[in-house]
Amino acid sequence: MQEPTHILAGILIQRAAGAVFKPRAVELGVTAALAFLSHGLLDELARVTYHPAKPDFHSAFWIIYHSVVAVTTILFLIWWWKQFKWGIVFAALPDVDWVFIHGQEIFHVSLPFYRQSHLHDLLHFIYHQVPPFTGLTAMIERLPSERHNPWACLWEVLLVAVLWWLVRLKSKGSGPKSAPRKAK
Repeated sequence: MQEPTHILAGILIQRAAGAVFKPRAVELGVTAALAFLSHGLLDELARVTYHPAKPDFHSAFWIIYHSVVAVTTILFLIWWWKQFKWGIVFAALPDVDWVFIHGQEIFHVSLPFYRQSHLHDLLHFIYHQVPPFTGLTAMIERLPSERHNPWACLWEVLLVAVLWWLVRLKSKGSGPKSAPRKAK
C-alpha cells in the first residue's frame, strides 16, 4: 500500500490504543507493535491495488498517481504529525527499507548492511510463517493480483476514503470539552 494508507492506519491504531491502554508507556508499546504489524497486513493486501514493483517514469498515469500520493502523504503529515507521530512512525517504519535501498541507487553509494529490505523481510516472515498470521495471509493470497492494473488504484483510494472517514468521524467528538457550568 501507499504511505497515506499506512499513515491513516497508524493514526487509528494510536487513537484506539490511547483509549484502551494506560499508562502512556503501555499505550505507546501497543501502538508501536500494532502499527508495525498493520504495515505488513496492508502490504499483503496491496496485491489487489495498483502497485508495480518498479517505477515507470514513462507512464503518465504512474507519474500523476504517485505525485498525488506524495502530496497526500505530505498533507497527512502536516495535519496529524504532532498528535499521532508514534502511530505514523511505526506504521510507516518498514518503508525505511526503500529509502535505504533506493537511496543507494540514486546517490551511487553502497551500504553493505542494507542491500535487502530487512523490515519488510521480517513482516513477510511474520505473515507467512507465524500463526495466526499465516491463515490470514492464505486468505489474502486467494485474491487476484492487480499490481499492474491502473484501475486497481481505486481499491486503495476507497480504503483511504474509509480510513479518512473513520479518522474524521472519531475526531468530531474528541475536541476540547467545555467545563460544566456551576449551578447558581
